[in-house]
Amino acid sequence: MRIALDYTAGIRQGAGVGQYVRSLVDAMLAQDANNKYTLITSGRPTKGRSFPTADNVRGRSVFIPDRYLNILWYRWRVPLYANYFTGPADIYHGLDFGLPPLRGKMHKIVTVYDLAFLAHPETAVPSLAAYLKKVVPEAVAAADAVAAISHATKQTLIEHYKVPQEKVTVIPCGVAPHFRRITDPALLEAARRKFELERPLVLSVGTLEPRKNHLGLIKAFYEVQKSKESSAMLALAGGQGWLYEETQRMVTELKLENKVRFLGRVSELELITLYSLADVFAFPSFFEGFGIPPLEAMACGAPVITSNTSSLPEVAGDAAILVDPHDTHAIADAITRVLEDEQLREELRQKGYLQAQCYTWSRSAGKMLSVYQKLYRGVTNFAEEAEMNSAPSTPY
Repeated sequence: MRIALDYTAGIRQGAGVGQYVRSLVDAMLAQDANNKYTLITSGRPTKGRSFPTADNVRGRSVFIPDRYLNILWYRWRVPLYANYFTGPADIYHGLDFGLPPLRGKMHKIVTVYDLAFLAHPETAVPSLAAYLKKVVPEAVAAADAVAAISHATKQTLIEHYKVPQEKVTVIPCGVAPHFRRITDPALLEAARRKFELERPLVLSVGTLEPRKNHLGLIKAFYEVQKSKESSAMLALAGGQGWLYEETQRMVTELKLENKVRFLGRVSELELITLYSLADVFAFPSFFEGFGIPPLEAMACGAPVITSNTSSLPEVAGDAAILVDPHDTHAIADAITRVLEDEQLREELRQKGYLQAQCYTWSRSAGKMLSVYQKLYRGVTNFAEEAEMNSAPSTPY
């Protein structure tokens, strides 16, 4: 097969979609040395993020910035066909919500990560929401197959866009094998000193933006501090996103400057170390297409509290305490319970190890390759896979 992939997110985006694209493609290439892959990206690859190297892979750069390319493709409908850049292909996979203009006969698949721009438009950047509202329905209508990253996203696609169930397959995120608990005292102490952290430690990971509900978490942490005279510290790891100033302002208003640490973006080793240090990992996000941080935290032995909304119950299974993200008191109570109950922490830790093992990039890549094979044979009915994968706690 000749497979063309839109790899732009893998080059342009550090986390989220970018991490998914890089991890999935790397895992597919590790399993598949026979099919021919052409990866295209808008603009030049960077030194830090470039095309993967393999004998069956070639990278092609489209020297038009992605912003202008999106205008040409999705707003003006200029017939600048993507396969002009990829060359002949049997399958084209749009790995970031959209499908560009394509010419000739080929099988098309698009990956959709979440529909937060529909479910929670108040938490989405308006320009991005407007773009996705136009691109996503057109892409899922044109595609022969739609890959959702969770059953929650799949169900929303079916309900909102009336996508036939048999057309949608679930290709979830995975946890990289190096996400394991660090017990080396020197590494743990180095991280504590670098970030000026104290125990007990409540950790949250995610871009500082409204959807992640950092404001609710900070208010809940304030309740924990006030009602129990707790010595706990809250650490927030993640870059500055849309409306991040509100989060920092909340810390100042509640006089928590000495108890809340903004860590910014951290390296992967630092992230694994932080997960390993955490007495509680709190992820009360309003909406997630998948939500990989809770699984990474579980793999590193952190007891997890997360939301009872969107895909998060599916991802967490019975290995986390689920709370209403809109209920500050519930979040505070859950944090207090885990901090005060050593037996509960250990129970969550052991369940978390098992839950994280259910999600690997190798499994997701194998399933994606199976979808390519079926499309190549002209099969576009994934009803059998849908039935096999109907139980959220057993994704494979």
